[in-house]
Amino acid sequence: MNLGFLVWFWATTVLLAALLYRPVKRVIRAGRVRTLERKAKRAATDEEQRTIEKKTVPLVVVLVVTFAFLFNRVLMARYFLEK
Repeated sequence: MNLGFLVWFWATTVLLAALLYRPVKRVIRAGRVRTLERKAKRAATDEEQRTIEKKTVPLVVVLVVTFAFLFNRVLMARYFLEK
């Protein structure tokens, strides 16, 4: 593999992960808050929501980086690597 290909691969992986971060974070956070509210049978407080958001960040980072890497790996291998 040449250097240009590697730079393009990692740049697009980081860009895709950055673009997916906020929407995925919002979906996971909303699901966790709803689960808490359903179990507690009351609305979540601001402190509980902040705690959930802090716990959600590492999970989201792992998910979006892994997805972006695998997506680019499959896409790049299919269309750009020599067979």
